[in-house]
Amino acid sequence: MIAEALAALFPAGGVVEVRALADRFTHSGYFDDLAKLASAVDPLDADPEVRGIYVTLNEVNPALLARRSNRVKMRLTRSDPTTSDADILRRRWLPIDLDPVRPSGVSSTEAEHDAAIRKADEIALWLSDRGFPAPIRADSGNGAHLLYRIDLPPDDGGLVKGVLTTLDALFSDEHVAVDTTNHNPARIWKLYGTTSRKGDHTPERPHRRAKILSAPETAETVSPDLLGQIAALLPKDAPAPAKGAGIDLAAWLAEHGIAVRSRKPWQGGTLFVLDDCPFSTAHRDGAYAIQFPSGAVYAGCHHTTCGGGVQRWPELRAMHEPREKREEETPEDVPEEAEVAEPLPLREKALAILTNGDPLRFLLDTFNREHVGDRTVAACLAMSLAAGSVENTNGLHVSVSGNSGKGKSHACATMLKQVPAAYRLAGTVSNKALYYTEGLRAGTVFLFDDVSLSDDLQEVLKSATANFREGIEHRTLTADRKLQVCRIPERCVWWLAKVEDAGDDQVMNRMLTVWIDDSAEQDERVLAHMKEAASLEKESDDEDPDLPVCRAIWEILK
Repeated sequence: MIAEALAALFPAGGVVEVRALADRFTHSGYFDDLAKLASAVDPLDADPEVRGIYVTLNEVNPALLARRSNRVKMRLTRSDPTTSDADILRRRWLPIDLDPVRPSGVSSTEAEHDAAIRKADEIALWLSDRGFPAPIRADSGNGAHLLYRIDLPPDDGGLVKGVLTTLDALFSDEHVAVDTTNHNPARIWKLYGTTSRKGDHTPERPHRRAKILSAPETAETVSPDLLGQIAALLPKDAPAPAKGAGIDLAAWLAEHGIAVRSRKPWQGGTLFVLDDCPFSTAHRDGAYAIQFPSGAVYAGCHHTTCGGGVQRWPELRAMHEPREKREEETPEDVPEEAEVAEPLPLREKALAILTNGDPLRFLLDTFNREHVGDRTVAACLAMSLAAGSVENTNGLHVSVSGNSGKGKSHACATMLKQVPAAYRLAGTVSNKALYYTEGLRAGTVFLFDDVSLSDDLQEVLKSATANFREGIEHRTLTADRKLQVCRIPERCVWWLAKVEDAGDDQVMNRMLTVWIDDSAEQDERVLAHMKEAASLEKESDDEDPDLPVCRAIWEILK
């Protein structure tokens, strides 16, 4: 079974890393002889201490064979490297992992396991309707896998991540979730034919052997254009906020009898997957509605006969509301389709700056048009954001110090405007509230402005920064004594602005401390800037036209 799985996963051969994860140790080897790999795996799979055996899915630099050539080294040390994203030459598979929702550290029940298999079949059928070829369908031991052949560079421009994000939004529910973390090139994958051992083997939650359920004789490659269509199905940016009273979309759907199959966080707002498509009687699935944090609404359907995801919110309102009520809002209140996606010239300008310009200078110049001086402070904040996009980083977190009234808060707030709205969290918050915040995204900036960090919040900061690349979890019980797992996602950045020290030595050791300019010369520059701004007599609420470009830069980098 293992040999057949290897032949299906690596039809062209090449170098493959096998990695076995035990409770206390990791065992690893590199192979260009798949028969030797299969033989080496057999004793590992028989070891009850080994929880799972995995392989690299994508094309590995052949030079890595010399690390552990056609052999497995037991109990790796810190000096023994494994495959990183930089070691991948091409992406060969789109990995879709359907994992049953259950307590961590345990195997799935038969019902949970079957639900994941059904969900995989549902996704495979949906993708087939959109032109995808037949995938490898597999049982992961606890859930289900779909593997589609692709041919992309390691830096795929976010295509794989975008596809997984779309599938998660459309298909994840309270029973089965699409794992969106499987987008990095060096991701390891369950080796079919080996046993999954999570927790103890019990009759209710048994250990199972992963296996391929079906595979095409020759896997066809999915084109980048087709991947891009799936990745772009849902709007990533919020439309312009409505100028009228606004709508509570959840209440509006309930009021008009539009059944919701599921709801989940999306881009800082809420995505509602509808039970029935209101735009067509030819199909039932595919329709959705999104309410962004601004209050703006976007609705559509993924079926090409329903526009393939174009904005249809005005049409949906027209079906259920009298004209008089709709006309209470001006035409500007209803976001147009063009407002939903990031305007192409805006993205092109951001890409041009990143590729051929000086992005840091652009960000700092934009910052200085609103905040005079403190360019070093702004550079530190920008670098902390950029560090989050580095694969092997441990993060860079900033504490801005200085005397009261010298501009710490203004500097941080000005820089925060350059961050896309979905990646910001500012204001007062308790340690537990961080865990329970809906729609909290990986890479979010936490700004604590002149806030004393409680001991509990300091502990959260320490844990989150120490586990920067993994995120942290908080387990609690609901009112009906059900286990609930809440988490702060990976790669979140902490900005502190305070007169006194923000915490104990362990907190400050995790922060890059930078001082605000409190010189007399800076005071004079600020006063001159304020006088000049007052003399212009223009609307103070006008946004700098380069701020959307700054946000587009960070969207691309994230």
